[in-house]
Amino acid sequence: MSDHELDNIIKKVGKEKKAFSNKTALDTSNQPLKIVSRKNEAEQIVRYILDYKQGQVVPLVSLYGRSGTGKSTLVRHVCNHLPKVKLCFVNLRKAKTVFGGVNLILNELGQPGLKNTEGMNRGMQKIQETILDTMHLQKKKLFVLALDEFDVIFYDRRGNPSDFVYKLVEMIADLKKEDCLAMLITISNNVLSDYDLDDRIRSRIGNSEIFFKPYSHDEMLKILQQRAEDAFGKKTNDKILEECAKISFLEHGDARRAVDLLRVSAEIAAKEKKEIAIGHIKAALQKIQKDRVEEVMASLSQHSKLICLVLAAKMFFHERDWHTTMSLYEKYEKYLNAEPVSYRRFSELLKDLENTGLVASNTSSKGQKGYSSEFRLVMDPRIVGDIIDKEWWNEHVVKPKAALDKLDDAGIKRGGLYYGAYKALKKNADAKW
Repeated sequence: MSDHELDNIIKKVGKEKKAFSNKTALDTSNQPLKIVSRKNEAEQIVRYILDYKQGQVVPLVSLYGRSGTGKSTLVRHVCNHLPKVKLCFVNLRKAKTVFGGVNLILNELGQPGLKNTEGMNRGMQKIQETILDTMHLQKKKLFVLALDEFDVIFYDRRGNPSDFVYKLVEMIADLKKEDCLAMLITISNNVLSDYDLDDRIRSRIGNSEIFFKPYSHDEMLKILQQRAEDAFGKKTNDKILEECAKISFLEHGDARRAVDLLRVSAEIAAKEKKEIAIGHIKAALQKIQKDRVEEVMASLSQHSKLICLVLAAKMFFHERDWHTTMSLYEKYEKYLNAEPVSYRRFSELLKDLENTGLVASNTSSKGQKGYSSEFRLVMDPRIVGDIIDKEWWNEHVVKPKAALDKLDDAGIKRGGLYYGAYKALKKNADAKW
């Protein structure tokens, strides 16, 4: 590559960047300058925190709700606004184990992590000592330890997540004996009672919970209007923002993904040297879905990937979203070239996939048969099929579906001329999927 060619590339990319006057406004990792809505949730958080003025705070507050509903943003905003509160904010998604969570807390407090040989108890002792030193030096009244993506820690099957939480609650009690008030705030997709916590913890933490409902369409639109004004430095076409808000509201109610959708749409439009159009939003949606699935899939076990593949195949082949746990397990068991996991473990893996945001569930009553759960992917199943095993997907799902559709059309249009072939192919396909 010559210097002239490189200069042309730099000029080209530079022109694309000029579409944004402040691109950081569309960076969802940044704390927004203004919080849209959430006054009720903010008041509840403030009430729990300001109890420190009476010398008594609840040891643990659980914030729960779907991803992108403003939980983490609001905790940061409230705590940073209160001068007598010291916030230590830790994202547990960076930790693969319970002990990794301990080291993340230490790192956030400015301390080096410990070796596994030093053990959990030493880690908790070090955290407690550091908190005491920090509060003494900074002369704060309340220490808040916020554990974001709290549910991730329960993926550690070898560790003991319940004991980890118990030790944190015990540490808060010990800190109070040292005249240091502290509070634990957990931030997750599910209510705290959904997790496998033993009775020692349940009896200590009470029922201090705050639910964050998904943003409404209007709230989503206000968030996008605020971010767009900061990012582009000019008024954005209302139809574009409304389309981004509509897609995000209907699909997931996730404000972060709504902002990401607007940003990627603008990037695609800038490459084409055009204003953002509806077509750019559709292209951006597909790109975001693919990128997100690839990121999540990279962290999944082989069994979890196969569950996603089977679910994608059934959705695509039958053109039906919802499928029962049993119907999925039967196909998983049939086509797995290894020892399958138990049905109970299979159900747990489906729930884990729901926590990642890849899968949605729906539980309904079946009368005398009790309750049944059904699952679906939250994105286009073709994206999942292509990412996990493109060759297998095309050979065993796409081609048979295309052949069946072709004979289906021919049988209808030609008065049943191909009905025999269609019937045989459909029988084989139904047996497979």
